[in-house]
Amino acid sequence: MNQPSFELARIILSMLILSFAIANPAQSAAPFISTATSKSNPITTPLQTSQNNPNYFTDGSGKAVYLTGSHTWNNFQDWGTDDAPQPFNFAAYVKMLVTHNHNFTLLWQTELPAFRGLPTTATASPDFFVTPQPWQRTGPGRASDGKLRFDLTKFNQDYFDRLRDRVRQLNEAGIYAGAYLFSGEWLLRFRFFGDGYPFTGSNNVNGIDDGGRTASVTMSAPDSITAFQDAYVKKLIDTLNDQPNVLWIVSQEAPPGSEWWNSHLISLTRSYEAGKPLQHPIGYGVLADSKDTTILNSDADWIAPAARISPTSSCGTGHPGCKVNINDSDHSYFGMWNDSPQANRNYFWINFTQGNQTLFMDPYVVFYPREKRNLCPDPVHGIGSGPDARWNNVRYTMGHIRSYADRMNLAAMAPRANLSSTGHALVSADSAHPEFLVYAPSGGNFIVNLSGVAGQLAVEWMNPATGAKTAGAPVSGGSTLTFTPPFGGDAVLYLSRNASGASQK
Repeated sequence: MNQPSFELARIILSMLILSFAIANPAQSAAPFISTATSKSNPITTPLQTSQNNPNYFTDGSGKAVYLTGSHTWNNFQDWGTDDAPQPFNFAAYVKMLVTHNHNFTLLWQTELPAFRGLPTTATASPDFFVTPQPWQRTGPGRASDGKLRFDLTKFNQDYFDRLRDRVRQLNEAGIYAGAYLFSGEWLLRFRFFGDGYPFTGSNNVNGIDDGGRTASVTMSAPDSITAFQDAYVKKLIDTLNDQPNVLWIVSQEAPPGSEWWNSHLISLTRSYEAGKPLQHPIGYGVLADSKDTTILNSDADWIAPAARISPTSSCGTGHPGCKVNINDSDHSYFGMWNDSPQANRNYFWINFTQGNQTLFMDPYVVFYPREKRNLCPDPVHGIGSGPDARWNNVRYTMGHIRSYADRMNLAAMAPRANLSSTGHALVSADSAHPEFLVYAPSGGNFIVNLSGVAGQLAVEWMNPATGAKTAGAPVSGGSTLTFTPPFGGDAVLYLSRNASGASQK
């Protein structure tokens, strides 16, 4: 067969296989096929903290990598009410991330096979059921959720195969994957008598008993559960270590009192990966007590804090001392669905000018009618057929910010609130390639101090509500200037030596 004919046959075969996989989403044994289209190339090098600017990671080239994107609860495990978990269309999810120019998502881990109390409705919220779980359900005997008990010595390989496949799909699309080791929050907020939690004595065949509620994460020293948790974490690392787009995250909103457990997981992950080909950044979401000092003083590489607007640096007593701050609306902006689109945009743009990155807790296809948080269409067993378009404002906002981050020499830029009357400016004072990105949360006239800049600068306005860009007349540095946006509402002003922006070094 000649080369063109062979290539045509290969494409047709791939399309047939892909069509079958989409039509049969529950077929976990299907071969890995990339279904995403992205402007980004697959990721080849794990991230590490930039030595030039600890606010950001770098991919090894010296270029600062700005991370941002949506994440959603059921993008790894399937959720559904009425003991009917609904298959998640991961290919469509990756396409959504690519469409909105996102390059980071979190793959959630929900410890409870069934959970109660997620306030999706104002009253009588339904129970949700979750699959798959990391361990095999072999019995003998039944767990509290009515299914066979777990054997904690036997891993469910389908769970790990699915995780690896989804990380690989994200990599093919140029997207970094934050892989949770555990959540912790589900044990604190959503346990009930029929949750089937594997570490409760009645739910496993190994004689392991957490004593109820949060005891499996609030120990202060190793106990009988620790060895099983450690074995699971090592299995996760074995599964994903060779994937360069991975970032670990040990937990999020875990119970107060879980400090030892989280520190142990960070140490275990770092030491176990040290003997493997790749090492990946380790993250830590704020505990449920919202005390950011805990994660600032930890040994994590990156953090997801409780502060709505993060400070311009995130340093503490741990190692490393300074963390990459990825502010996640899940912890810092609860209730954002009650705010205006402009107020939502303020959160993302202001954090950007503070030198931080952002994630959006995107309800995506989980039907959440309480306070109209997420009215996704055609919900079946609590899961909609597609995302609620009302959140496109936020999804596009993150993509617009990333576009600027990629254009700029981000590693050379620092928050300089004093150089703009808006108080929100990210600036590089490089004499050859000066750059100013100024955000005006309420629009209107504002002042920018260009007294330290020589020569002319190109002017670009961006309307955050629409993404439309408009060129303004060039300005000369050397003084303080007043700028007037050419549109109403919040505004972005970008000043650079040339209209296309400086290339990153």
